[in-house]
Amino acid sequence: MRGTKKVLISALLFLGVGLVFGTVSYAWFSLSLTNNIEGLTLTASSGDELQMSFDGINFSSELPMDELIKDPDGVRLYDVTSIDGINFETGGLRPKGEAVANEHYLSFDVWFRTSQNEHSVYLYNHISDKMTYESENQIGTYVVSKGVVWRAPHQFFNGPNVEDVVMQGDVGTYYASDAMRISVIELNDELNPLDLREENELKRLIFDPSGNPERGYGASFGQFSYFFQRTLMYVELPTEIPVVSYRLSEMDRFNPYQALDNESLVLDLQPTGVIDEITGKEIYQGKVRVNIWIEGWDADAFDALDKDRMKIQLQFKLAQRAMI
Repeated sequence: MRGTKKVLISALLFLGVGLVFGTVSYAWFSLSLTNNIEGLTLTASSGDELQMSFDGINFSSELPMDELIKDPDGVRLYDVTSIDGINFETGGLRPKGEAVANEHYLSFDVWFRTSQNEHSVYLYNHISDKMTYESENQIGTYVVSKGVVWRAPHQFFNGPNVEDVVMQGDVGTYYASDAMRISVIELNDELNPLDLREENELKRLIFDPSGNPERGYGASFGQFSYFFQRTLMYVELPTEIPVVSYRLSEMDRFNPYQALDNESLVLDLQPTGVIDEITGKEIYQGKVRVNIWIEGWDADAFDALDKDRMKIQLQFKLAQRAMI
């Protein structure tokens, strides 16, 4: 993936290669330099019952992304890798090292608050399978891309089935959305002196919106096979695999404020001791960090995707946590 990949994000609340045989160990094996994501907008909307803020001071039910991203050309995302959704590494064509937030991947903090009876926040309503890049925006969480038509310069095993071989010269459409990851990391809220939780009490979610674990982190086909055929270098697959969710929590159809499971529970709002002047109830508040990246160890992180365009939308929901 050469060049810079730009992705259109709209969110509700976003080797020098040697021709030798051998074994090498990188952060991953990507041939790409940068991933070009075309245009970037992010809006946040979750209704007045759950308000959000980029600074923990000015809250709203909608957060325009231009408050966060000042560059009119959007954000450049490099292919990086993360085992925990918190710490990120560069690699591939670049030396292995620490990735820089908002230089190699997108990262931003969001505060949530409410005075409602429900105090848990979920990433919710995954509708990627109902969307295309050309679809009108719908309420929900989705990651879709336009796709890139690519003629394979080498034969490789695309998997997962033995017959899934791409021949040299074959033409197909490949999607950057298949290699995206989103993490939502609960943080201690430094603006709330009543948030005294230990780090092991905080939640972490890595979401793979492709919904396809077979083609996930460290698969032995797809880009792994393509890399070998192109460079004649064998790269060791990672032995540690991240904990990833491929679906989002469901809500009770008879009570939309009751979660049926905690798969995508991202935040438990904490009491603040402050009373909401409108409702007369105590305000509960919390903070998360959202990270969005292209996973360099994904089976679908081909270098064909440098011209793809994406739309990413996130929906967060207030609910009672599932008692399971």
